[in-house]
Amino acid sequence: MDLRPARTMICLPYAGGGASAYNGLLRELAGLTDLSVVPVQLPGRENRIVEPPAFTIAEIADEVAAATAEPYALYGHSMGARLAFEVVRELRRRGLRRPSRLYVGGAHPPDRRVPLAAAVDLPDDAFIDQLVRRAGALLELKHLPELRELMMPVLRSDFTWIKNYAYAPEPPIDSPVVAFTGLDDGEVGAAEMLGWARHTSAGFRLRTLRGGHLFVQDRPAELAALIAADLAGEPAPPEPDELHLWLGRPADHTAVLSRYAGRAALGTGNTGELTLVAAVAAPEPGIGVAILRAPDLGTDLNELSGDELEQIEDAAEEDRRWLALRAVTAKRALMAADGHRADPAAAGFPDLADPGPWQAQCDPGLERLARWQVVHLPLHTSRGEALGAVAVPHGTVRLSLDIPSEEQR
Repeated sequence: MDLRPARTMICLPYAGGGASAYNGLLRELAGLTDLSVVPVQLPGRENRIVEPPAFTIAEIADEVAAATAEPYALYGHSMGARLAFEVVRELRRRGLRRPSRLYVGGAHPPDRRVPLAAAVDLPDDAFIDQLVRRAGALLELKHLPELRELMMPVLRSDFTWIKNYAYAPEPPIDSPVVAFTGLDDGEVGAAEMLGWARHTSAGFRLRTLRGGHLFVQDRPAELAALIAADLAGEPAPPEPDELHLWLGRPADHTAVLSRYAGRAALGTGNTGELTLVAAVAAPEPGIGVAILRAPDLGTDLNELSGDELEQIEDAAEEDRRWLALRAVTAKRALMAADGHRADPAAAGFPDLADPGPWQAQCDPGLERLARWQVVHLPLHTSRGEALGAVAVPHGTVRLSLDIPSEEQR
């Protein structure tokens, strides 16, 4: 891996988007870094509007290949993230330099289907309605026939590509992956973005920013600041609404703790050879962390309340162990935040299938436990999958996660 800083960031657009979607990011990054932003213009949009809106990964890789003589980064948003990932794998097959960073924004990992892609089979009105409601597409698409006529061919072509995309297993890429998600993105949340960690051996980071699915266009200043900080390698303490996480070897977590010393409230959890460290800005009411692998769950569930045990018993057999894992990790995180002062079974979570964040229902006298909300984290590492849970003060919602490369784990 070439450790020299990237000089160019090549950007691939979301479905229906053109190169101009990156104008704001280009402008904001110009004031923060020396990085040149180079958007790729796909056929059928903007200055290529007269061309059929079709493309292949090989064609996009041909354009990117011309920039691989020097260190570079790739950014892909939504559909563009999947394109960028496949371009990296194509460049690897060609023996060309891979990017020093793969930035992916608002995108399901490539081995997962994109639920919104099914909307491409709907009639025009329903298709556009889904894009506007779920992906932040222009509201004018519903009311301006000229704009709809212009955009519909490329939208249908892009979403057909997404729907027909078939992930082919290959070794993880050897470029670090940095994933961005919008706090208000109802299509691709932080839990889904964590799945990108499965696809790199060179380290993974997740950053959450304010905004919806198209934050690359709506929040370019915030995105630019996160990219600039990543390139500079300058860790900052968590902001008041932020949760910082680090997952790695127990031998390395002391350096992480020292980085936050005096600047954040800290909690740690361990399982086997992994440690999960969490940091929040607020010193009160504290923070609790738990991490657990499914094989380590066991059959003794005495930490759970009667209602939680009933939920597990009433669930389909194939879901019971998953629900128990979620309940136990959440309960352990909550008890750690409270200093293990309460009987775990005296607090319960009303819906174990709820994606969360969770808030406990407590016996009289334990109302203090309601000060925390519990966030679940599906974690993917070279040693397999684990489930983390972090009990954080209410209002702490933006996730930031770092996982070292396989050599550092």
